[in-house]
Order: sequence, then structure tokens, then C-alpha cells
Amino acid sequence: MFGLRAILLFPLGALALGWGLYAVLLRQPVSIAPGVLLIVLVALLGVMATNIELVVLRPLRRLRDAALGLAQAPSDSAPVEAPSPAFRELAAGLNRLRDRMQKYEATLAEEQARRKALEHSVRELEDRYSLTVERANDGIWEWNIKTGTAEFSVRWKALIGQMHARLSRIEDWRDLLHPEERASVLLRLDDHIQGRTPHFDEEYRLRGADGGYRWIHSRGTAIRHANGNAYRLIVMDNDIDGRKQLEQTLIEAAEALSSVSGADFYAALMRSLSSILGTRDNLVCYCVGDPPTKAHTLAYYSNGKFWDNFEYDLEGTSCGAVIDRKEIVYAPSGVCEMWPAERQYDRESYIGVPMFDSTGKIIGHFACMDGKAMSHDLPHLAIFRIFSVRAAAELERMLMRQGIEGSTRLA
Repeated sequence: MFGLRAILLFPLGALALGWGLYAVLLRQPVSIAPGVLLIVLVALLGVMATNIELVVLRPLRRLRDAALGLAQAPSDSAPVEAPSPAFRELAAGLNRLRDRMQKYEATLAEEQARRKALEHSVRELEDRYSLTVERANDGIWEWNIKTGTAEFSVRWKALIGQMHARLSRIEDWRDLLHPEERASVLLRLDDHIQGRTPHFDEEYRLRGADGGYRWIHSRGTAIRHANGNAYRLIVMDNDIDGRKQLEQTLIEAAEALSSVSGADFYAALMRSLSSILGTRDNLVCYCVGDPPTKAHTLAYYSNGKFWDNFEYDLEGTSCGAVIDRKEIVYAPSGVCEMWPAERQYDRESYIGVPMFDSTGKIIGHFACMDGKAMSHDLPHLAIFRIFSVRAAAELERMLMRQGIEGSTRLA
């Protein structure tokens, strides 16, 4: 309506303006011309201002408010309606922007949900990892290969008695390596870092705060980039000093037994194993029967003294399992549950080692047993094979010397 009014008034105003200018320029005696001109000009300006407000400014403000609404709450805002046909394209552009912002918000919400779920999973993994390390009683350390820095856990420092040492670089760890193992350990470590081995798995000694060395078993894995280059190494260390000392003691005992033979050898073997392992009952036997159904003792050492030799049935016993399986049988606990026949002897733990002759036939075994559980950290079972080979050779020599078969009792 205001636009039509402006169209109608504009020619009249132009006519009045022309008339007034004509009168002024030609100096015609039209005294009313200036006043009419002023009135017409004011009327035109008012009409133009009204139309600018209604046709331009007010629709623009509505579009501005709609745009602000999109910025503040794009996902909840209604579509923008064009205030007039002239602004239809602008409204359509704002609606396209609204749709894009809604899609962006939906995608952002999904990503935030994924991130929260991932953070929760990471926290769970960290908790499980910490619990596993704690229960495993291992010390852990990490090496940032790029920077050379290293972090050592409190448990790791306590493991080797370096609680108050300032250890922050890989060089600090290298300085603790025993001189006899340093070169080989660093070589194995480099092999793994370079990808030549799947894991870093090594036994070596580290120096403690008192200057003494403790045996450590390290198991580590490098974390690598997609190109295969390692950038971090995570290592878990376990204290095996007790096992290593026991291994050394067993090796020394095996060497000491080389100077005795016959019945004296078996007596010395049982006494040594009982002392080293702390076991109550210890025996060495030869097989009776083919296939063996019984065993006859060559020496039986129990509760600190030797007893008369005897013969017993193998069926249903832990010793029978050694003969049947033809391998070392180690049960650190629960012997009576596995072999109920052992209940009459009040045995909780057992280790039995088979003996073979030169043809590979099983001819006997020796065993150490106790009424309490044995340590799970027993020395490597290969060491017991040292005694097995030596004891089997002695037994085969005795059998050959007396000229008897394996099914006949030794005198």
C-alpha cells in the first residue's frame, strides 16, 4: 500500500517541484511555489523512509534475527521464511546453512559419544594393565626411543634396590648392567628395536644400590609406527635372583657328584637334592617289569636320614606318571588331588625326573617330595636333566656290571 502511494505521489511531487523551480528561475510572481515545494519534499521523504523501513529494513532485521537464532540453536530452530519475494533467495541460503549446521551438530554428537566410549575403554584397559602388573609382581619401565628418556616404576626400583636413585634416561639403565652381560643384552635389545626379533626376552644382572647384582628376567615389546620404526619400548622385569642362585647351586652339586659312583653316588644325590630343594622325602629307583609296573629304590632319604630300600607299585602314583609320560613331572602343590594314592604319605608337592639308558629306554627315575608346597619359581627343569643323565649312566653301568636285566632286582 505504501509502495503504491509513493508511486502516485512521486509524479505530483515532481510536477510541483518543476513548477516551483520554473517560477524561481524565471522570476515569475508565484509566491506559493517555495512553500509547496517544501511540503512536497517533506512528504516524499516521509513516504520514502516509510517504504525503506517496511520493504528493506524490517525484512532484513527478521532475517538477521533468524540468522542469530541459527547460531544460537541451529538444531532446534524452525526453517527461515522469506519476509518478501525479494529476499526469497537469501532465506533459502539461510535454510541451507541451517541444514548443514544440523548435520554438523549430529556428526559432532556422534564423535563425542565415540570419544567418551573410547576414553572409558582406555581407562578400563589402564586399570586392567595396572592390576595385571601389580598381581604379576613385576617391575615396569618405558623407553622413549626418540628422546632417550626412560621412566621406571616404583616397583621396578624396589626390585633392584634403587628406590632413591635418579633414573631418567636409558643410559642410566645401561650403566646398571653387569659388565659380563652388557654387550649381549644391548645386542639383543637392538635386534628387537630394529625388528629382527619379535620380542626382547633376556635374563641378566642389574646393579643394586649396595653394589651387588640381582638377576632379572626382562620381557619387552616395542611400539612401532605404521612404517615399522619403533618409537617406544615397554619392558616388564621379574626378579629371578633366587632361581638363578638355586640353579648355580644345583650345577655345583652336579659337578661335585662326578667324583663318586655306585651306591655312594645315589646317596650323595639324594642328600644334595634334599638340602637344595628343602624336600622331606627323596628317592631314586630303577624300574621293575617290562613294561614297568613297580619301582625298587636304590636310595631313600627321608627326614634327614637314609632308610632301607623297598619296592612299590607305580599304578596311580606320581612316580607312575613319570614312567608313563617319560618326562619330568612337576607339581608344586595339589599332589593328593591329582594322585589320591599319595594321601597316605601326606604329600603336597612333587618333582620326578625319568632316567633313560643309552638306547633311550626308561630304566628308572628319581623324585623329591614334601608335605608343603614347593616354590613355583623352580630352576629351569633342564638342570634336573643333568642329574638324570648322570644317574642313568651310573645305573646302566651297575646293571651291566652285575649282568642282570632291567626286570631283575639289583643286589
